[in-house]
This record gives sequence, structure tokens and C-alpha cells, in this order.
Amino acid sequence: MLSLIMTLFLMGDAQAQTGKINTNLYEQEAEPEKESNKSFTAKVKVVREESDGVEVFFEGDKQKGAYSLNRSVEHYGKLLKILEDSRKPKGSAVSVTIDGDKRIKKVEKAAAPGGADPGKSWGLGEAPE
Repeated sequence: MLSLIMTLFLMGDAQAQTGKINTNLYEQEAEPEKESNKSFTAKVKVVREESDGVEVFFEGDKQKGAYSLNRSVEHYGKLLKILEDSRKPKGSAVSVTIDGDKRIKKVEKAAAPGGADPGKSWGLGEAPE
């Protein structure tokens, strides 16, 4: 009788262990990483050299903390020059695109306020101001 009870007890555990295993976690395709690129426009406050690039700090309350520009980014020198020009007292704001880890991916000079075209302020044959 004891052996019958033990057999039923062990079989019950065996059936519970060999039940259908949920493989949904392994069979689901990985979701492509969502691009969390964000853009903003701001004036550069500080550009600080590091071993693998530069750290950039921006003026304003929205862009707090350090943003990094790695030397491995394509056109690193050009991007660094744009950031340095923005840091100058009469420098204009820049438009920056970053990823989720505050790494700078793209830097452009911001459009002139009012959309003024500097080419239209002087005529042909005249020297620009």
C-alpha cells in the first residue's frame, strides 16, 4: 500500500514537472531597438577635453548635465569646430541631435532668428557688411 501511495505521489510530481514549458520568452523575436534620438537647440557653455573626445555643457535649464562627443564620430573635427564657435561670446546657438546615453550624434548651426537670409542684405557688386 505504501509503495502504491509513493508511486502515485512521485507520478504526480513527474507530471507536474513534464508539463508544457512556456517557451514564449525564447521564441519571441527581439524587438528592434527604438531610436531614442532627441534634438534640441542651445548655446554651448563649456567644451572640456577628455581622453576619448570632449564633454559639452549647454546653457539653459532643459539641457542639464554633460553630453559627450566621441572621437569616433564621423566628421569629429567639423562638429567640434561648430561647438567651439557656439561657445564664443557672439556665437550662435547650435542644433544638436543626441541618443539616449547623451552622446552627440549630429551638430548643426541653428537657423538665424527671423529666418533672415544674409545674402539678401546686400546687392550684387557690393561688399557684404
